[in-house]
Amino acid sequence: SETFRRRRISEIKNGRVAMIACMGYIAPEYFRWPGYCSPSTDLKFADIPNGIQALYKMPAEAWAQIGVFIAFLELFPMRQEKDALPGDAPNFGRLGVPFFSSKADPEKNRRGLEAEINNGRLAMVAITGMISQNAFF
Repeated sequence: SETFRRRRISEIKNGRVAMIACMGYIAPEYFRWPGYCSPSTDLKFADIPNGIQALYKMPAEAWAQIGVFIAFLELFPMRQEKDALPGDAPNFGRLGVPFFSSKADPEKNRRGLEAEINNGRLAMVAITGMISQNAFF
């Protein structure tokens, strides 16, 4: 049904965002980009704290830049087409790599697609747990 399709598309997209968010939440504990995040305000990447506190340290221009980039992805290269499988973006192939684009084969890739959904569900719970722990402690 159309309702199930819409929900599956949302689940896949939110799962992908949660998987990236988990990596983005953990990576700064071990690695920081060298240089400046905002040279005009003398803000270095090393000066941005981990976790929720980073939300308050980032300049508004940085948030605007992130928002515009996400909107661009949603509207153009990663749009969901009506005739494509949920999560199968045009111009993105296996594992989301551009340039190797092909239509997804649900039977051939069933195990991988189910793993992505399950890992996305786990990542949604994980990022919620990490943010909650950071907020309470």
